[in-house]
Amino acid sequence: MIMKKIYLLLSILFVMAYAVNVQAQTVRIVKVDGWDPASGTDPETLNNVLYDAIDNDSTARKENPNVIFELNRGQYYPQGKTIQNYGYHLHIRAAGGSGPLPVMTPGKRPDGTYGAGYIQAYSDLTLENIEINGFRPDNAVLNRPVQMRATGGRYTVKGCYFYGDRGASIVANADSVKLYLYDSKFGPSGHRKTYGGNGRAIDLRPAALFVDTLIMRNCTNYNVSDRVIRNMGSKVNYLHFDHNTIINNVGRHGALQLGDVRYAKVTNNIFANAISTGHTDFFTEEQTQPEKHFSVITLDTTYAGQTIIVRNNNIFFDQVIQDVWAKYDTVSAPYEITQTVKNAIGEANVANAWFAEPLVFKTFCNPISEFVDAFYSNPSASEYPENWCVGGEGGYFPDEVDASYGTTATSFTAADGGFPLGDLNYYPEQKTAWLNWLTTSVYGLSNLSTEVSIYPNPSNDNVKFIINTEKADKVTVSFFDITGKMINQITNRNLHSGLNEINWNGENSSGQKVKNGIYLYRVTFSDGIHTGRLVRF
Repeated sequence: MIMKKIYLLLSILFVMAYAVNVQAQTVRIVKVDGWDPASGTDPETLNNVLYDAIDNDSTARKENPNVIFELNRGQYYPQGKTIQNYGYHLHIRAAGGSGPLPVMTPGKRPDGTYGAGYIQAYSDLTLENIEINGFRPDNAVLNRPVQMRATGGRYTVKGCYFYGDRGASIVANADSVKLYLYDSKFGPSGHRKTYGGNGRAIDLRPAALFVDTLIMRNCTNYNVSDRVIRNMGSKVNYLHFDHNTIINNVGRHGALQLGDVRYAKVTNNIFANAISTGHTDFFTEEQTQPEKHFSVITLDTTYAGQTIIVRNNNIFFDQVIQDVWAKYDTVSAPYEITQTVKNAIGEANVANAWFAEPLVFKTFCNPISEFVDAFYSNPSASEYPENWCVGGEGGYFPDEVDASYGTTATSFTAADGGFPLGDLNYYPEQKTAWLNWLTTSVYGLSNLSTEVSIYPNPSNDNVKFIINTEKADKVTVSFFDITGKMINQITNRNLHSGLNEINWNGENSSGQKVKNGIYLYRVTFSDGIHTGRLVRF
């Protein structure tokens, strides 16, 4: 009887503790007021207001770290001090509704100088619908506004605009990071009116010895000095580059540098004038692939167990750019893909890797032919014609850019499932249909807000299930041998909104490694099922 009472008391205490913990984990919304241009006040009076709000929340975070900092649409947030999040997930988003995105702009540090960047993330980071503007009042620009510095950190960027940067919009400066980019625009960055190697959307620095995951989907990258992704040594486990639009980049060192990657998919993209300067013997020091000829998609090495998929990409150069190359004996057209890529995808798949169809985009700057011509006419000049596309001087701000193209183009139905190539955010109806197609035809889910990806597959190591859901849910992953006998099951009751990972180490329910062969899996949600097969070798 005494033991039963003790057990009952412990049970009550456990339930009470659990209830308190659940209550503590309720999401807190901290609203941060910025500078309203219509107010007539001095924006410097609100310098570092976001930094201060995050700093002042430190005591509340000790009780409940589940906090979102919400910024007002159409307002500006001058930022001189660099935000550093140690030990907590930093989540910054725009307030709901329509209207211009909130803008992070350069502000002054206490010593009167301008800061180098906005965020150094030493823990997980989520940015949603934020404009990252690096143009400083002294006519300079910021350098590397967002840096990933947490080993094993998870970084999610959705619906953001990046432009006006000296080096790279997002920099990996830590090992084993996971980076997820959706529905974002990466605009003019690097060297304006001069020829230089900076100017990237994503930069994997030497500290990023191993990159766990890099997904970039439905993004636009335009008028940068260098590459979309720079990878000069990092080993990448999984890279998915899908439905992106790349336009009018200088391409000093190329366009999409896969580097040393284990599993990569480059599918359904548009590369328009992605290396506007063509192939030249200038500046090949960062061409790490075996073939030093400039190429739009490059790969450093092939090896056993590697999976490289390149499919349905439109890679073209406007005639006005080609005419400039033809003027100079030292310039020729870049390759679309390197021989290393061809070797990795197999000769039978080369024909489907890319095609060339010139497109005219609805609202976009012209090709940077004058810049290219002026550079090759006088490589030692101190300044050239405009190579960026920014409001003023005939350019466009990111929210004015529209890279849609004619519906009669082959590209409009050339993607997987018959959808348009490139960033689908310019086609809202097609994007909605595409999401429906993904979940019903590809992922097999009845819940249209949930996606499941699995990699690597085939695998001789751990397999990761990436589950992207807009609501918290419970999920069960079941594994079966080819006869249909269940060999293991993993249940996760702690899914949160966004991206989640479930790992299987290739063991059965008894903890023994399974034999090589084909296995079936089933991912079960409360409102949907995703099934498929995987190969162990």
